[in-house]
Amino acid sequence: MILLFIILFYMIGIRIGTYGIFKKLGVNDPWKAFVPVLCSLEWQKIIDRPSWWTWMTFIPGVNLFYIASQITDMSSAFRRHSFWEHFTAVVFAPFFLPYIGFSANEKYIGPGGVKPGQPPLPRTAVREWADAIVFAVVAATLIRIFVAEAYMIPTPSMEKTLLVGDFLFVSKFHYGARVPNTPLAMPFVHHTIPVLNCKSYVEWIKLPYKTLPGFEHVKRNDMVVFNFPAGDTVVLENQGPSYYDLVRSLAYQAHVDYNTARQMMWSDESMHITARPVDKRENYIKRCVAIPGDKLEVKNGVLFINDQPAYVPENLYTPYTVVLKDGAGLSDEVVNNLQMDNISNRFTGMPANHFVALMTKKNAQALREMGLTKLDTPFYYGAGTLMEPIANIFPNDLQRYHWNVDNFGPVYLPKKGTTVQLNDSIYPQYDRAIRVYENNTVEKKDGKFYINGKQADSYTFKMDYYWMMGDNRHNSQDSRYWGFVPEDHIVGKAWFIWMSLDSNAGSIFDKIRWSRLFTSIHNKWAPTDKKYTE
Repeated sequence: MILLFIILFYMIGIRIGTYGIFKKLGVNDPWKAFVPVLCSLEWQKIIDRPSWWTWMTFIPGVNLFYIASQITDMSSAFRRHSFWEHFTAVVFAPFFLPYIGFSANEKYIGPGGVKPGQPPLPRTAVREWADAIVFAVVAATLIRIFVAEAYMIPTPSMEKTLLVGDFLFVSKFHYGARVPNTPLAMPFVHHTIPVLNCKSYVEWIKLPYKTLPGFEHVKRNDMVVFNFPAGDTVVLENQGPSYYDLVRSLAYQAHVDYNTARQMMWSDESMHITARPVDKRENYIKRCVAIPGDKLEVKNGVLFINDQPAYVPENLYTPYTVVLKDGAGLSDEVVNNLQMDNISNRFTGMPANHFVALMTKKNAQALREMGLTKLDTPFYYGAGTLMEPIANIFPNDLQRYHWNVDNFGPVYLPKKGTTVQLNDSIYPQYDRAIRVYENNTVEKKDGKFYINGKQADSYTFKMDYYWMMGDNRHNSQDSRYWGFVPEDHIVGKAWFIWMSLDSNAGSIFDKIRWSRLFTSIHNKWAPTDKKYTE
């Protein structure tokens, strides 16, 4: 709240000062000072800058440096050229601009603070360095928004394709760079300013979803970075599960319905709940397994797209039920060599020599060849088996859907311009897409659906939708839990790994996974068969 007050005071002071400057210089209609775009266009005339610079106000990060640059240029136009005068002008703009705008002692000289025909004033070394730093930051911000952005793999959901500790670049230009929804934002941070723990953006200006032209569309099996669709609402004290999972969990524990649980959370003063715009939601990375118009289904752990078995990544982790021979055991060395993960005998009724482990198909074969097991077969949750007594599997409706991660669907992915019939059996799958992602109000009265107040028996989608899954499919929070990814949530395409660090390794030299450096993600871990990509 304090930060918001400071920002409001700063911007209002600038507007008042600009009004005084416009009036002093005889600008027609000085009220333009209070209209953002018109104000900027008049400002460019006074400091002799191109009118297209106004569009920099819509680029997050860049807009801050743009405003600072405009203020320093205005300062120079009133014969204030030194570094400290410019520093004062920017930091104390709510006082500085009204002073030069309303003080009779402050005279406008001209752009750059020199009269027509005079040479520009020389700059000190400090000033040259300051300008260079500002230019570098602006350039880096533009690259981050429109070309490529650095990203680190934080979780094992893509193991063993992408590893925890992989540092990669995400291409913004492959699919077409997305124009930021919230242009007024701090540079180089996502949604929260470190240390201060406050929002890094303000929503005074909100831009609709637009993208620049791209070179390609999202294809099946591309590895894609996207904004977490269920991250529109966040409990700041507990951001691991989604807000909606927390509500469902509370409803189950308190034996109340969903709406009552939601009210309980909002009335809990120990929880701070906030909403985030699309471009400020958490970034996730998954494999896009289905594209708009596809039919998706999982049967006994096998993924099918359009009734055909889907591409299986070479290093796909699969759970196996393992039964050891009498007296046999698995040493730590064997477990590590086979890269076995999540070894567990937590399943009800499972004897001590039975367990479930995540392994690749290749390593499962290697385990068989060791002769330690009686049985090792793929494990999956049977059709209709509930993983938990909570509706945590999409579409989060236990009354109509008894799906789990291994037996799921069928689901038809919405495609822009396609129409679906609305009925009780199919609507839950598309409820969030219609209401939240496409901003409609939906009501049901007397068995009939009303969209935006009008009766409707069908709905035509305005956007394309995608389905994202992790290669480590039994340790991945993906679309099976929260559903479709709208096109306006797509951030970019995973491009290449430039650094990879293993935090569990010994020396600094050993921590670097040298074989993964500068690895092209698409070329190495994407299918080559067209039937999987087209």
